[in-house]
Amino acid sequence: MPWYRGNTHTHTTASDGNVSTAEAVRWYATHGYDWLVITDHNRFGPTESLDLDLDKPFLTIPGSEISMRSEKLPVHLCALNPRENPAFTAMPTIIQTLQAGVDRTRSLGGIPIINHPNWNWAFTDWHMAQVSDWNLLEIFNASTDCNNFGAGGRPSVEDLWDSLLTRGMRVYAVAADDSHEFGVDYVGHVSLPGLGWVTVRADELSTEAILDGLQRGDFYASTEISLAEYEVVDGEIRIQIAQWDKYVYTTRFIGAGGRVLSECYGVDARYRLRGDEQYVRARIHSSNGGFAWTQPVFRDDR
Repeated sequence: MPWYRGNTHTHTTASDGNVSTAEAVRWYATHGYDWLVITDHNRFGPTESLDLDLDKPFLTIPGSEISMRSEKLPVHLCALNPRENPAFTAMPTIIQTLQAGVDRTRSLGGIPIINHPNWNWAFTDWHMAQVSDWNLLEIFNASTDCNNFGAGGRPSVEDLWDSLLTRGMRVYAVAADDSHEFGVDYVGHVSLPGLGWVTVRADELSTEAILDGLQRGDFYASTEISLAEYEVVDGEIRIQIAQWDKYVYTTRFIGAGGRVLSECYGVDARYRLRGDEQYVRARIHSSNGGFAWTQPVFRDDR
């Protein structure tokens, strides 16, 4: 099946972005993307009427970023393809607000993503572990102040993800732009497009196929790196990285508790599953500072 690159978190002038929906769509369509979700803060609008006369097929999916405050902290979720605006009144606690956001999105036929938990250090793996009926977590957000990588004794969002996986939850990792500013230089606190994305394996470029691929975890997240192939066959995880320029690559296969199980160098990486691992996922790092993350292979699915 082919791969389709897209962004799940995008803002326009309908909320606090600096370009129209049409301009945002055109930017992504002309920069190597295949699909895009529009997720303005507590706003929702259909995208079927967009007619941009693009020179290639491009899919625009309606969405919204549910943007609330609870316990004096920001609690945000993206709702992908709901039937209507999923906004609601925040609940007294962070856990209640997260659960209400998930439930509201699901009730409208949409798919929820829990966004940037480390923004303002808003909530932790403990909070998210109390929330049910969700399986997508934004582990990389290219906007400012999202503290993706942690520091100073604070966990990275990837650490939070490993904690949830180790608890037995099935959660898949998303990288996204959270784009607000188009056509500006990278100076100061700006949120630019093209810095984080997901690439979904699907049989066609349609809303149903892309969202189904996200829900079943048939995608990888990236800030730079593209995969030529990814498969799990004959008890082995096999990754082929698309070479770019003169970059070199390290792939770490990671299991329960965030423990590194194996490390490979080069564009071909393989891991032979022993059978006793709770899960195995891969993190790829380039010499240019880019990352890619594959989704966990769970013991029960082998």
